[in-house]
Amino acid sequence: MSEPTIPAPEYENAAGRWRSVVKLLFNYNAVVLLIIMFIVATIISDVFLTPGNMVNILRQQSTFMLVAIGMLLVMLTGGIDLSVSSNVTVSSIIVAYALKNAGLQNYSWGLMASVFLAIVAGFVFGSVNGFFVAKLNMPAFIVTLAMMYAGRGVAFIITDANTILLDQSVPAVTVLVGLAMGSDPLLHIPYPAIAMAVIVIIMGVVMHYTSFGRLITATGSNETAVQLAGINSKKYKFWAYALCGILCGIAGVISTARTGSATALSTSVSYDMTSIAAVVIGGASLKGGEGNVPMTVIGVFVLAIIGNIMNLVSLGVYPQLVVKAVIIILAVLLKSISSKTTD
Repeated sequence: MSEPTIPAPEYENAAGRWRSVVKLLFNYNAVVLLIIMFIVATIISDVFLTPGNMVNILRQQSTFMLVAIGMLLVMLTGGIDLSVSSNVTVSSIIVAYALKNAGLQNYSWGLMASVFLAIVAGFVFGSVNGFFVAKLNMPAFIVTLAMMYAGRGVAFIITDANTILLDQSVPAVTVLVGLAMGSDPLLHIPYPAIAMAVIVIIMGVVMHYTSFGRLITATGSNETAVQLAGINSKKYKFWAYALCGILCGIAGVISTARTGSATALSTSVSYDMTSIAAVVIGGASLKGGEGNVPMTVIGVFVLAIIGNIMNLVSLGVYPQLVVKAVIIILAVLLKSISSKTTD
């Protein structure tokens, strides 16, 4: 007797469901990576799930998250920003310099004025990038690379290559550092993490539910079509860089608040590479027009958990870079496979 065969429609339905599951896993590979990293970290270290370590991760990632969201805006337009590390550093130095050298640290309004100046500096930094890229059609890589070097120079000029140490006994600095290192008394969530969550939610709503956010994505997807529709795509491209600058400015303020100091040497902190990696892991395309805020958040925490667990097991800095490189390549590979299966 011949073996029974599965009816064609039933077989096709089963195969279709399987392909749908595989496609879903590929499309949300960052979520899968995050779950795997979380499980591995829990198994490897008993310290990982402790409240103190969780709080530490949230506090550390507050600045990286803001920069990554800014980088997402830029990459959605098809651009890139290599100057975010310099922007964060300059903004950090300006808030510290204003508090220490402008006589603002002994006044209640001094803190707000210093923070405002730092955010304005970030905005100016991003606007310069946006002007040259959007208005003058210069390559984003070249413009932001130049601004990266310019920012480093400005940072060393302002500080004269010295570290600005804030006196934490004066009122404005006490409040600033207290907010950065303190936590909500009810949920014990660090204040920087709360600020990060609020900004992420706002940016998520803007990018998903407003015409502004959709047009930024459309500009990177097909700028010619946007222009043919009578929309000034250059304006949206400019504001992508400007908003990235503002978020870097806020990150700079948080950075100074956490340490009570600012130094030009912090330009070596790889906000640029880390933020690009997080956005790519989150599924964004380097060509533009693809990516979203929730998946970028996932990408940031994938890298955060990798770094945290490797620190907990005392793995050296250089091996960490290799592991992160493998994760980035894996994420891009899965995204590429997903695109091919979709086609």
